[in-house]
Amino acid sequence: MAAGFGLTYLIGIPLLFEERISFGAALGATAVAGLGLVLALVVRDVTVLSVLLALGVVLVVAAVAAARHTELLRAEIADARTRWLASPRSPGHPWPFAAVVIVCAVWTVHFLHQAYVYTPNGLYAGYVNIWGDWAAHLSFAGSFAYGHNFPPEYPIDPGHRLGYPFMIDFLAANLVPLGSSLTSALVMTSGLLGLAFPGVLYLAAQRFAGGRAAAAIAVFVFLLSGGLGFYFLLGDVQHSGLAALAHLPREYTLNRDLNFQWLNPVLAYLVPQRSTLFGFSLTLILLVILWLAARGDYGWGPFLFAGVVAGFMPVYHVHAYGTVVALTFFWALFTLRIQWLGFFIPALVIGVPILLWMWPPANLSMCGDGASLRGYCLELGWLSYLDWQKDGAIWFGRDFVWFWIKNTSAFIPLLVMAHILRSWFQTGFVTWFIPMWLWFLVPNVIVLQPWDWDNTKFFIFWALLGSIVVGGVLARMFQRGPGSKIVATALLVMLVLAGALDLARASDYSVSAVQFTDARGLEVAGWVRGHTSPDAVFVVAPEHNSPIPTLTGRRELIGYPGWLWTYGLPDYVQKGDEDKSILRGDPSASDLVKKYGVDYVMIGPQEIPLGASRAYWDEHGTLVYDNGEYAVYRVSS
Repeated sequence: MAAGFGLTYLIGIPLLFEERISFGAALGATAVAGLGLVLALVVRDVTVLSVLLALGVVLVVAAVAAARHTELLRAEIADARTRWLASPRSPGHPWPFAAVVIVCAVWTVHFLHQAYVYTPNGLYAGYVNIWGDWAAHLSFAGSFAYGHNFPPEYPIDPGHRLGYPFMIDFLAANLVPLGSSLTSALVMTSGLLGLAFPGVLYLAAQRFAGGRAAAAIAVFVFLLSGGLGFYFLLGDVQHSGLAALAHLPREYTLNRDLNFQWLNPVLAYLVPQRSTLFGFSLTLILLVILWLAARGDYGWGPFLFAGVVAGFMPVYHVHAYGTVVALTFFWALFTLRIQWLGFFIPALVIGVPILLWMWPPANLSMCGDGASLRGYCLELGWLSYLDWQKDGAIWFGRDFVWFWIKNTSAFIPLLVMAHILRSWFQTGFVTWFIPMWLWFLVPNVIVLQPWDWDNTKFFIFWALLGSIVVGGVLARMFQRGPGSKIVATALLVMLVLAGALDLARASDYSVSAVQFTDARGLEVAGWVRGHTSPDAVFVVAPEHNSPIPTLTGRRELIGYPGWLWTYGLPDYVQKGDEDKSILRGDPSASDLVKKYGVDYVMIGPQEIPLGASRAYWDEHGTLVYDNGEYAVYRVSS
């Protein structure tokens, strides 16, 4: 955060002191991780020296940048002191910013402190999407911290470049040589950027919408986003009484049986898909910089700063990179000026080669008999088709509208209202938002990911910036007469209630906790980390929570197929079959071990149901570890 604070003085635009702190948290983490990766690539490891050297260099650059703007720094400190020490009733007092940050921090700290819990029975994840998605992040971070994974490749499918935006996990790996456990490293990096994000969103919304009320509302409209699923709480209370309120029995933003698909963004993205912690914040920060630069007279500096940061964004978050570059293309058309080249040239010259390096080997979209466009499936109305397929195509229009109303409540009507009442926005941001409707319309026609639900990776940026617009509309409604305030209150409750219920449920450990691995799984993972080569390749069951790839940083022949399919890695079917052949000790096992350079086979509770044969490996391997539940055999020559 200190490094990022200083780096903001390279932007070339006056900012609020609060913006330098909040924006600096994301920018500092971005810079330290980026330089750390360069050093780790040189030595093929993450070490105390590489981590501290990266931090030290960035701190020096930041200190020099701040020192060159000491007068501006003093002025911003004086301004902040004046605003914070003024009466809370005075215009411009930052108390709403403080309130938003504190409220979000209380939930974030409570939720993350139970993200991973070690018990005598093993390791537990505090929420199902931590149990699920964070297993991949453990594998990626562990491969850097323990497995010398440089240049980066998928540890769950060796031989393929690591096309997932991995920098959030590399940042976590940097904490391990400093003394952190791998699980704590994930929690702390999610905590740092998770605590910063509400502040970033508030400050960006304050710039775009032009008011404190709009900014505060925007934060909660996005973070508590949900549809009309809160309706089912009434039935739950009728069925279980007030006990249903103490321990909520279901998620109210996601119910695939009833086609509620808009899982709350915190639980769908900020928690499980950790790279969005970089992606959302960097998107907002760069858009604020470019929006101010395009409407002011700050020269080339802000454009160049934003362009360089954007250029490296694909390894932090691919969809954020695409959003920033594509949206600002339209913004450049709004304000034709030569300085835009200062943004687009570095953004494309740096970003496109990185993007090509990360590009998936194949498009694994499965369209069946449905229409497709260059291999991408056409799905008119996105998942609303599940409704109109039952009701008949004649009802497409009705079901499409109802699908989005029940999934996002009053969000879309308020967005449309903002365009009609654009004079309510003194900043004119509604006009600058218009291109973002493409992030809504296109994914409603084309499935841009192998799994159609993943189109939300595009919808979410429409929702992120749209929340600022909706916040502006509701803020103006609250400023009008009593009737308007009542309507605005009702609309705000409709927008956030389902999401608030789901966040409350997710933070209830007694309801949400799931065992990740048992005590013996932790034991075998500890032994493997201490007694096998960092480059070792294991054959284990292709389960997402196998203790070998997730807790040791070692490579596995093939990992969880659901991830590999969405990553566009087409060999997961063949290698999955060959993985089972090795575990079973089929006649081809010996040849397959040589083909893939397998070093160890582990047989435990997840391998036994696949037909794994200890008898075969007792004869053809060397038993090097056995804790009664997990057995490890050395098999390489």
